Amino acid sequence: MEFLRRLTEPAAAKAARERTRALVEAAMATAALVASADGPAGLAQRLLLDQILDSVESLRGNDPHVAVEIFNGFARAISESAEVGRARASTAISEFAGAPDTPRLLLHIANAMATAQGGTSANATAEIARVSKALGLPEEETPILEPDAEAGPCTVIVLGNEKGGTGKSTTALHLAVCLMARGHKVGTIDLDGHQGTLSRYIANRVKLVERGGQALPVPQHRRIVPSNLRDRVAAHADERAELQSAFKLLRGCRFVLVDTPGSHTHLSRLGLEFADTLITPLNDSFLDIDVLARIDHGRREIVEPSAYGRMVLDENDRRRAAGGEALDWIVMRNRLAHIDARNTREMDRLLRQLGDRMGFRLRPGLSERVVFRELFYKGLTLFDPPAGGDDTGTGAARALAGHCRARREVEDLTAALGQDSVEAGQAPV
Repeated sequence: MEFLRRLTEPAAAKAARERTRALVEAAMATAALVASADGPAGLAQRLLLDQILDSVESLRGNDPHVAVEIFNGFARAISESAEVGRARASTAISEFAGAPDTPRLLLHIANAMATAQGGTSANATAEIARVSKALGLPEEETPILEPDAEAGPCTVIVLGNEKGGTGKSTTALHLAVCLMARGHKVGTIDLDGHQGTLSRYIANRVKLVERGGQALPVPQHRRIVPSNLRDRVAAHADERAELQSAFKLLRGCRFVLVDTPGSHTHLSRLGLEFADTLITPLNDSFLDIDVLARIDHGRREIVEPSAYGRMVLDENDRRRAAGGEALDWIVMRNRLAHIDARNTREMDRLLRQLGDRMGFRLRPGLSERVVFRELFYKGLTLFDPPAGGDDTGTGAARALAGHCRARREVEDLTAALGQDSVEAGQAPV
C-alpha cells in the first residue's frame, strides 16, 4: 500500500496543478472576453483584475504576474483577430462546463468586469452570454444585464483627505451644484457612510425641496457604509460590489462626485481606484500638511510622504504599471488668511516643493466663511437663491458681496478641473 501511495501521490499533485492552471486560464479568458468587449481593457478593469486575483480564494495561491500574462495573451489574441481570440477564450472556459461551482465564479468575474467602469454596454452583455454558452448553461441561468443606453463618458472626482473637518463634503456638494447649473447630469456617492456628512447635507436639501420652499437641482445620490462582514477579504469584496452597484445606478451622469472618509480605510483606497481627479482639501496649517508628508517643523523641511500621501503615490504607481495615467491630483488650500503672514508664505513654499515631488497641482480653495455652516443646515449652496424674502439693508448687501466672492472661489476650482466639457452642458431653461 505504501508503494501504491508513493506512486499515486505525484500523479494526484500533478493533476491538481493542471486543474488549478486550467482554472486560472478560464478565469483570465472570461475577464479578457468581457474587458475587451468595447476595445482594449481600461484601467478600472485592470485594477479590478488585481483585486480578483487577490481576493478569490481559488485564485489567490497563484502567481498574479503569471495570471496577468495569461490575461494579456487572451486580450492580445482578441485584439489581433476577434473571431480567433474569442474562440480560444471560449475553449479555455468550456473546460469547466458542468463543474459544480466554477461556472458561478466565472459568471461573477464576467459581471464584475462588465460593470467595472460604472456601466454595462451591449457588447459586454453579449460577451457574458458567450461565457455562459461556453459553460453549457441554459439561457435562463445567464444573468441579464441591461445595456446602459444613456451611459457616456463619466468623470469621477474624488474628495479625499485622511483628516476630517477640511471641507470635503461642502466642496463636493458645491461642485455638484455648480456643474448642474451648467447643464450637466451629476451624481454623488458618500463613502463616509457612518459619518454621512454629505448624505445629511443632501437630505437637508431634499427636505427643503419637498416642503415646496424652492425648486433646487438635487444630484442623484448613493450612500455606502463599511461592510459588517468579519472576514477582511469578504468585506473588501462586499464594499467593492456596493461601489460598483452605485456607479451602475448613476449611469448616464457626466460627473460623479465621491466623498471619502477622513481616515485610512479600504473605502478610501477604493475611491482612489475609480477616480479620474482627486481633490484634497487642506486647511492652511502646518498641522494639516502632515496629511501629505512628514515635516521637520523646526527646520521647515520635508522628511517623507505620510500614510495618505503614500497611498496616493502607490495608486499612481499601480496605474502606470497597468499602462494608465496617474491621477489628476489637486491640493486646495482652504481657509487662506487675507494677510500675507509669514506662516502662509512658508506653507506656500513647502506645498510647492511637495507638489513637484508628489505630482499634485496647488490651487486656492474656500476661505473661512460662516456662510458655509449656515447653508449646510438649510441644504443650500452658494449657487442657490437665498431662502426667504429679499432684504435690502446694509447687512444683506455685505452678505451678498461675501457670497459672490465665495461663489467665485468654487467657480475657480471648477475651472481648475481642466475638463474640456465642463462648460459643454446646456444651461437649464
